Amino acid sequence: MEWLLIIAGAFLVLVGITDVFFTVLHYDAFGFLSARLYSSLFGVARFLMRPMPRKVRALGLSLPAPLMVPFTITIWMLLILVGYALIYYAFMSEGTFHFSNPGIEPSLGEALYMSGITVSTAGFGDVTPMSGVYQALAVSEALIGFGILTLAAAYVIGVFGVLQRLGVLAAGLYHQASDTSDALSILAPHFPRGEPQGLDHHIMTLHRDLVEVYEGLRRYPVVYYYHSRRAYRSIPYTFRMVGGMAGALRWGLPTGHPGSLAPWLPTLITGLGTVLTYLEERFLSEPLEETPEPVPFEAFEAAFARDEEPSDSWLGNFLEIDEGMRELALIKEAPDPKEAYSRYLDWLPFAHRNRAFYEASARDLGFELEELAHLPGERLF
Repeated sequence: MEWLLIIAGAFLVLVGITDVFFTVLHYDAFGFLSARLYSSLFGVARFLMRPMPRKVRALGLSLPAPLMVPFTITIWMLLILVGYALIYYAFMSEGTFHFSNPGIEPSLGEALYMSGITVSTAGFGDVTPMSGVYQALAVSEALIGFGILTLAAAYVIGVFGVLQRLGVLAAGLYHQASDTSDALSILAPHFPRGEPQGLDHHIMTLHRDLVEVYEGLRRYPVVYYYHSRRAYRSIPYTFRMVGGMAGALRWGLPTGHPGSLAPWLPTLITGLGTVLTYLEERFLSEPLEETPEPVPFEAFEAAFARDEEPSDSWLGNFLEIDEGMRELALIKEAPDPKEAYSRYLDWLPFAHRNRAFYEASARDLGFELEELAHLPGERLF
């Protein structure tokens, strides 16, 4: 029986230490316990808040993420505390501990108390290990408890650092967009008199901010679940605006136009695809939908020439982007349907994936598409 207690206790301690290591210290931060706690806690909150009024639901969904970190730290400490308590209890009745109060008898409760005051480094002295082995165990538990609390403090600081970077990126996009439902409006200031200006620096800055957020999400995945009072600070809104702007600039202008040749634009598009792949695999409950088949050239040409209404919503979106970018760049010459169709074929997979992620992540995080698209700056609660 005693050896079973020791094995069970050692297993709990090992689970706690391992999850702390992979969550806080490992570069890829894939804690097996903490990651499941994050998704499970948010899933429960989302289920409970689903029937609530909009403001109550928004408030309820803003609470789980701030509670996840202290809850996870508490779980780590409990694993260490209970694990060591089982080890202490295994031989507590054999005179390995001294009880200063004669009324105290060896019990699991006393073992938990001994472990609690040790891991918290309180050390009141009313329960004292007498064996050298158990004295060494007590010292190791105190060091582990202190180490976990120290790492936890650093983890919290890191989480809020990533939140700040995400907030800077999101606020920049929101402030730049004259129409917060249209990513193209971000580009308007960069086409004075139809000439592209300052695009490369703007795109380079966006890429740097995107990479910083991506690396932060990899190190601190709990950031994904944070909700703000303002919807524009969310992951779905941020990636919709970045993707919409990049796609319009790359494929909304005629091939060879200076605006579509900004050196940092391919880098931004590649980076965005990398981040979306990571977020899909790590967080989304279901894989994204497959890209729909493009319309044949005949249907595209008829809609492009304005002879027919677009038969496909994605085709309609592309035509709106094409028209909007031609207006920004003050392009007067008649468009070439074949050239435009080639751009449409390249744009469709990128745009569909970006939109699919936007809608899937909004559903998973409990946002309504309406509040993300048209009221991103309004207070949700």
